[in-house]
Amino acid sequence: MKGIIEPDEPEGNDMKATEILTREHTLILQALKSLSRAQKKIEENQQLPKDFFAKAPVFLREFADQFHHFQEEYLMFGLLALKKDGAFDGPIGSLRFQHERCRACIDEITNSLDGYADRDEIATTRLLENLAACISLLRRHIYEEDHIFFKMAEEELSKEEEDILSVQFKKEEMEALLNGEDV
Repeated sequence: MKGIIEPDEPEGNDMKATEILTREHTLILQALKSLSRAQKKIEENQQLPKDFFAKAPVFLREFADQFHHFQEEYLMFGLLALKKDGAFDGPIGSLRFQHERCRACIDEITNSLDGYADRDEIATTRLLENLAACISLLRRHIYEEDHIFFKMAEEELSKEEEDILSVQFKKEEMEALLNGEDV
């Protein structure tokens, strides 16, 4: 997978931090769409290769969680938490909780793969249960961020703060690429 910011697109510094995150959400939603199709096939008793499911948790863990959620939790949320005397604490806490729940689902998906590959019904049920939870939770989470939370953030962040976040997001992407990570 190429870098998040393609050469013919505006550099991260020219985009608001929320625009960068929203664009990254598009990639995550594409992965969720593939997972949803795979989930449906398993529900119809089709056995898909274990490798397909082995790659999905890697993408969700490395891109969605370690890269994207890092930008949200430690950069944007951290800055917003300092504003408005804690007015953002409730929404930030809720979004962080959702990130944690997704991490737990991804772990369970990973833990069920060997049994799924061996056609173990309990493992297959665990896989389906956690796919459904992860897909549903992330779709709702992304909707909440894109349509509610990011709008609140844009109202609060000054142009200077937006610029700082955008530069930091670009820096994080460059560091990830230099470290050989696919982002």
